[in-house]
Amino acid sequence: MYWSKTDLAEQLISLSHKVNAPREVRELISAAIASDLWDPRKEYDGCTAVQDMFHPCTSCFLHDYLWKTGQGGREADKLFHLLMRIEGMDKARARRRWLGVRIIWLTVYKWKHLAKRNVNKLEPIFEKTLQHLINTQVK
Repeated sequence: MYWSKTDLAEQLISLSHKVNAPREVRELISAAIASDLWDPRKEYDGCTAVQDMFHPCTSCFLHDYLWKTGQGGREADKLFHLLMRIEGMDKARARRRWLGVRIIWLTVYKWKHLAKRNVNKLEPIFEKTLQHLINTQVK
């Protein structure tokens, strides 16, 4: 990726405003950009195996962050689904993508993370953001 962390943050936060994402999403973006657990300039590669709706894409960025920092799994996939809906993706397409990441997590990545001992507690900002989105989810 050819983004600086500052440029990436500005683009993602701008997109979150454009799609009227709640403040908690911007806080999680800022935490992901600042995290020492990964380097988004090298480890964020857009939506894997499918076309991004936007690039950079908030839902894919945060999903990559959570998976690569050992916070992947059911909660990360739920956040991914909710963010896709906020970004304007229709229910059926968001559901298919959610199902795809669930299958990949359960059959491959979960075991890779366990083998590498890359399993971390969920960060409070992630839990707060997820809970807020669940409580106000797009129908």
